[in-house]
Amino acid sequence: MPVLASGGRRRGLHLAGAAVALGALSAALGVPTAAHADLPGASPVLARAPYLTDLTPTSVRVTWATTTRSRQTVKYGPLGNCTANSVTSTVLGTTITVNGLTRYTNSVTVPNLSPDTPYCYRVYTGDATPIDLLGTNPSPEFSTMVPDGSTTPFTFAVLGDWGDTTSNGVNSGAVNQDQANVLSRLAASGARFTLATGDVAYPSGSQTNYGDLQQSGVNISGVFAPEYYAAPGQKIPMFAVNGNHGRNTTLLPTWPESAVTAASNGVYSQVSYPSFFGSDPATYPTTYYAFTSGGVRFYMLDASWSDSNTGTADGNNCEGTDHCAIYQVDAAAHWATTSAEYQWLQQDLAAHPGGLKVAAFHFPLRSDDPTEPDDEYLKNNPGSTDTLEQLLHDNGVNLVFNGHSHIYQRNVAPPGGVPSYVTGGGGARLSSIGSHGCDPTDAYALGWSYSSNVGKRCPTSTPIPAADANVHHFLLVSVNGSTLTVTPTDSLGNQFDAQTYDFTADGTAPSAPSPLTVTRPASTTMKLTWGASTDDRQLATYDVYRNGTYMATVPKEVLTFSDKTAVCPASYSYEVRARDLAGNTAGTTTPVTC
Repeated sequence: MPVLASGGRRRGLHLAGAAVALGALSAALGVPTAAHADLPGASPVLARAPYLTDLTPTSVRVTWATTTRSRQTVKYGPLGNCTANSVTSTVLGTTITVNGLTRYTNSVTVPNLSPDTPYCYRVYTGDATPIDLLGTNPSPEFSTMVPDGSTTPFTFAVLGDWGDTTSNGVNSGAVNQDQANVLSRLAASGARFTLATGDVAYPSGSQTNYGDLQQSGVNISGVFAPEYYAAPGQKIPMFAVNGNHGRNTTLLPTWPESAVTAASNGVYSQVSYPSFFGSDPATYPTTYYAFTSGGVRFYMLDASWSDSNTGTADGNNCEGTDHCAIYQVDAAAHWATTSAEYQWLQQDLAAHPGGLKVAAFHFPLRSDDPTEPDDEYLKNNPGSTDTLEQLLHDNGVNLVFNGHSHIYQRNVAPPGGVPSYVTGGGGARLSSIGSHGCDPTDAYALGWSYSSNVGKRCPTSTPIPAADANVHHFLLVSVNGSTLTVTPTDSLGNQFDAQTYDFTADGTAPSAPSPLTVTRPASTTMKLTWGASTDDRQLATYDVYRNGTYMATVPKEVLTFSDKTAVCPASYSYEVRARDLAGNTAGTTTPVTC
């Protein structure tokens, strides 16, 4: 029997007397101990706690793993009668290997549910005498999807870049307490479902990285350890997307999304790709699909590529890094106008006009992480055409959620863009921000430097995080009619940078920013200052132009901008346009000679 990796953590047993001694002896002998921690009363046959995916108004998928193999059963029903109905797998559990030990994954769709209704369930083996795998644990509860067109308020969560045994920058196999705290707070959040922004199970998305309830160690059980996903997974369904880590056949069966994919004519399967920029032809998991909850259409997109297969791509659209080669290949593979994903998205957006729209994908539109920066190939930059962001903007997508950069960042949208978040702080080793500067559209961002053990922030008005625990986070999003409120929560439970967006139809422009003054504090710098605008609904940004050419966008709280590219002597005409959330603008122009 394989011995657990050195440095592995031992679970809190929550047992007494002989059971504790037996667990300690098992650990000493290298024998995996039974599930404890979040599942103290679970059967030792349970290897992965049940977790939910593929939520619809009338169904949900339950997946779990066991140490024995059989056709297993989910019993379910309304609250108070959790075993009223049952559905049994038609096949035996699928064999997987976790750190040398054989496990069996089971996945069952629970059908015939009512929309927007709470249910509870339990999972059982298919033995002659079935084993209740949850043991003395209470029956997990979840609620089905709010149906299309309903005005019922609901909440959802967004989580990215997690499943890592690295803790405080050190990968010793000890419990990643920040990740454990983030997931525990997610479990208690009341979210109806979770959107993933990619990259789960570090470093490679293997079955060992995903792990089980029994084993631990460096890069072992970063996801399914009892300290991590056991609690939120049982009751909050996950909608998964691809990332640049874990691009292998493990992703798709681990996070099955068959019902929502089929209903939206999406793709959730292995796809063969030709060569791009000399890359090797390859077959990768590909994940794009859509679903609707209430008045919101959600787009789960594949904007990702493999780090090791970029051919001669150099990512030369990005400044100061070679990292953007994967951005370049992803754009060619997924976001050329002739690509299958671009055409699918274009058609689905056209088929769902009106209402709110939200998109989630891995590579970030805007990021001040110097090692994982803006994806210039996806952004709707001045002069660019047919980009992903342009497609989203032109079809009424209201918010974008990204991962990849292990930071928190909220971005306002430039003209033709979409407000976006980078939420890559789910548990993986964090990144620094701002060493190459803070983009003007960056409204609030947090990062961490392990080399200097200090917090980083953009812009300077943002509070500096005191610990990396303040950077690890998830987002909770509340939907109420045309209003979305995004509330980040860090691993210590602190809420920060909460923002409410009112996307109600609006045809009234804000007031023009006035007065607009220009001074010259340095030989090549012209400093613009203006008075605040007002709007009948929600002011969003100010756009700065020089001689009619766009220069920058700043958040509504910022009433100044420095043009550091002025060449004097010259005459310039500066304009600042106030823009509301609906895109209405009003501007003020001032000529100046330097």
